[in-house]
Amino acid sequence: MSDKIYKMILLKRRLCKRLEIVVIAMLAISFYISVLLFGGFKGPEIIHVTDLHRCPACYGVTVCPELYSNQIILDSSHWSNMFNAKNIYHGYTKSSRRVILKKLAHDWELNEFDSKLCSEWRLNNDCKPVQLLNMTNIDDKVLDIVEYNITWPDTEPRKGLVLCPYAYSIYDLLQPVFSNNKNNYKSEMLNIWTMLSINPEPIILQVLPRSKGWPVPAFGGVCGRLEVVAYEGEPLSSLLHVAWHRKLNYAQKILEAAMDFTFKHERFRFYLMDWSLDNIVVNERDEITFVDLEDVIVLDKHISPKPELVDWYKRYNRESIGPGFSFSIENMCKHHLSDHNLWAACYILIGDESPLLYPIPKEVNASRPYFDRLLSACLNGDDRFKTIRKLQHVIEEMLNDEKILRSGVS
Repeated sequence: MSDKIYKMILLKRRLCKRLEIVVIAMLAISFYISVLLFGGFKGPEIIHVTDLHRCPACYGVTVCPELYSNQIILDSSHWSNMFNAKNIYHGYTKSSRRVILKKLAHDWELNEFDSKLCSEWRLNNDCKPVQLLNMTNIDDKVLDIVEYNITWPDTEPRKGLVLCPYAYSIYDLLQPVFSNNKNNYKSEMLNIWTMLSINPEPIILQVLPRSKGWPVPAFGGVCGRLEVVAYEGEPLSSLLHVAWHRKLNYAQKILEAAMDFTFKHERFRFYLMDWSLDNIVVNERDEITFVDLEDVIVLDKHISPKPELVDWYKRYNRESIGPGFSFSIENMCKHHLSDHNLWAACYILIGDESPLLYPIPKEVNASRPYFDRLLSACLNGDDRFKTIRKLQHVIEEMLNDEKILRSGVS
């Protein structure tokens, strides 16, 4: 997909999210009026949300026992469970831990996927999902969708995961997703094909588990077309009123996450494509978590490059493509290392859309005039890797400065 088209799609998606918030707010008012007039209402039951009958064209069944034995329960007191345009539900476990249950797509997207399912597999129009277990070309279909996403034709929207530069790396990426039961291989591959077609987030959360220090939600499992993850906090976009030194702490952790996604995994790099304050949440311990991991470029850094990858061993520094959050998928996939995550992190801090650290308090500008210059160099400079290291050092020193902490700059 061309960079211009992808940017338009990304902007359209963000606009839709904001419109959804307005619609949900209006529905919330209607809901509370209805409660006052007519009494309480019950939200949907889990059995009606999982779409388990669509398996194996679903995400899997790993958490079904917990859902169907009421170990995980929908929160009937949460108003968004009543009017849910985003198919995101709130719930809790028997131990009272809050969880989020996500269908990972809008109803119209799931309906569109189902309407094309039979033709996609060259079956009769009235086929049943269970018939997919008789297919012999499941591995080929998984490779096809990965290959499709690498080529991203300009005339078609990209769907699912971008794994580059070669599609065959998918099998190594998926190792943490497979169970030890070889008898389930076909079913699991169909689950993977479905997630790649609809939303690859459950795959990413298993490849980058929170238990190993990745700043992503703890993965609870999947049941039908429902993903269960831990509730990890409120979005940064709702915390712009907090004291500036807390924002500085968030900024340090965002920069650390950018480096981790780029370097931490021994085999792959993970370039996040939808960085925004809405997609980074903060818990009561001021720990950050990246949510909404639908759009990720996964780059295999240990491939043997073919002759056409002439610049593979060169570092790709994001060039000036245009204003706003824009980037080149093609260039990232042609180089073994890109500074995309670093640039994106700095865009969150001082970019065009609700910058986290701007305005910088006068006291900080007076005592450390070089701090703003470092931020600008991170966003617009030539060597972000070098700049990030300096920036992290300066922020660490500032976070240990009692004058800043005591002043409560805001």
